[in-house]
Amino acid sequence: MAALREVELLEAALTRFHEATGICVTQHPLARVPGPQADAQLQFTDGNHKWTYLAEVKAQVDRVATLYAVQNQIQRFPGEGILIAPYLAPEVAKKCKEIGLPFLDAAGNAFLRQEGLFVLVAGQKPDKALFRPEKPMRAFDRTGLRVVFALLVEPTLLQAPYRDIARAAGVALGTVGWILTDLREHGYLVEDRKGIRRWIDRERVIQTWNTNFPFRLRERLRARRYATKESDWWKVAEPEAFGGYWGGEVAAAKLTGELIPKTVTLYLPEERNAFLAKYRLRADPQGQVEVLDTFWEQTHHEELPAGTAPPLLVYADLNHIGDPRTLEQAKVIHDRYLA
Repeated sequence: MAALREVELLEAALTRFHEATGICVTQHPLARVPGPQADAQLQFTDGNHKWTYLAEVKAQVDRVATLYAVQNQIQRFPGEGILIAPYLAPEVAKKCKEIGLPFLDAAGNAFLRQEGLFVLVAGQKPDKALFRPEKPMRAFDRTGLRVVFALLVEPTLLQAPYRDIARAAGVALGTVGWILTDLREHGYLVEDRKGIRRWIDRERVIQTWNTNFPFRLRERLRARRYATKESDWWKVAEPEAFGGYWGGEVAAAKLTGELIPKTVTLYLPEERNAFLAKYRLRADPQGQVEVLDTFWEQTHHEELPAGTAPPLLVYADLNHIGDPRTLEQAKVIHDRYLA
């Protein structure tokens, strides 16, 4: 089941928080500032003490991996950020505390920490009456993510015929119209009378794609792990000669020159045995080399190092890894290539 609409979700979370803690919460008008925009500004009041948070409302947070994308988003707010969600399972709520991500959910669970403020409420169960079935967005399901990825990576595709979009995304022609309609209906895309399409808020599209990619598309890319005796083999490897691309930390190292990779992520076509043999990669469930399927039309941008995946995908990989090193590099890549 999907959660409440954002306004109802926020109201429910604030009500349950007040009931559980006695701390008052009020909403204040948002100041329009450059950069990512919060969904609401909240003021928490306890006696003479006040604390302000900028809220990011998410209708679905069902995986730990999603938290890193949310954390990366709110770190760019001009103030302390907080996640508002319908319900965080105990293991997800625990991870929020571990990584220092404040949150409230509509079940009454909470974690807040500022100077003079510490709140931790756990074990509250979701009220099913607060939820209703809702059809998920097609634009950010497995197929839709391919289309949105193609449109973000190749901006000229936004004005291209459906056939060209379908070919670039590797999807059936008939799905493109449905996905573009979904994007329009949900306020991501607008199309004028002349048929010219444009993003309403491209940053919002990027962050929604980044949040959904790990558990709607990445898990379908047949990830396999490998090991090798050569720790720096990637420095001389050429996946582009085999139709492949570097993702994750190696791609970040090539794009920014600021990271020493601890893990290796590769996107390779289905026929990959020649690559695995040349670089002596052997199957190992605990290996540091992760190989996934390519899922986009293979093109090269002259401004990118050879064999490097599009920065949007590298950004998502780094957020998915989720340690401080990669989260910092994700921000660098976002600001340099995606902003």
